[in-house]
Amino acid sequence: MSGFSQENERITTEVNGHPKKYDIIETKRYEIIEVEDSPITPAALKSVAEQAVADAEKDATAHLNRTLWFSTGCFFPLIGPIFSQRHQPFMPTARVLGKSPQYIAFYYDAYKVKTKKLQFNWALAGCLIGAPVEAYLITLLYRATRD
Repeated sequence: MSGFSQENERITTEVNGHPKKYDIIETKRYEIIEVEDSPITPAALKSVAEQAVADAEKDATAHLNRTLWFSTGCFFPLIGPIFSQRHQPFMPTARVLGKSPQYIAFYYDAYKVKTKKLQFNWALAGCLIGAPVEAYLITLLYRATRD
């Protein structure tokens, strides 16, 4: 095959009477990968995305352990909110069984974003309560040791 571009080269051949599309990828060896066209229209994809996002946000709100993230913010005032943004939430795989790949992609993205937002908000609330309490207790301890 002459002249590979930077993009993959796509060829169409007939297999068992049906046209098949293949991508040719240039690597150390040549690989041929079958490509399937998406049967989903843009309008249907939008409704799938909306449903997936709505389901993910509802599930994220229901599955969040508010006590854990509030106490994390309370006991670790500066580290708690930062950790809440770095922590990867557990994805409920049972909710996406039998769903389309597009639904799963939208669901996981929306679930992760919503969960991290809720985790941060609860950790920040704990931080706002815990930091002054800890400062007060440290002040009492300091005064008690100086006397």
